[in-house]
Amino acid sequence: MGRVGNARTIADIEFVIEAAAIGDTRRSWTVEGVDCTRDRHRFSGPAYSFTIEALNLRLVKSGRMAWHVLIVTEWWRSETDESLRSTKWLKVVSGKPAEVTAWMRRQRTRKTEAKPTGRGG
Repeated sequence: MGRVGNARTIADIEFVIEAAAIGDTRRSWTVEGVDCTRDRHRFSGPAYSFTIEALNLRLVKSGRMAWHVLIVTEWWRSETDESLRSTKWLKVVSGKPAEVTAWMRRQRTRKTEAKPTGRGG
């Protein structure tokens, strides 16, 4: 198994939890038993601006925290609105990385194998 913090795993987790784009105003939601909360911090100065998003994912089972994951995304821009840097990282705050990836794989499989409802016929 690869590292839990790699770009592919982060993208898969965001796909499963339906992480919103930067314009979305949702601050909390629940997906497949995982409580998701998002905080955004912005700064705009004369030479640069940045936005930092902290996405917390918590799975509680039988009254105890099974795992807690933090995904942080940073966007840095110049005074001319040119992208200077964008980065994303993941930290397993508590729990086992293998449990996080196992949950993500199960949910990704369910989501991708879900059959669209047909029309009539």
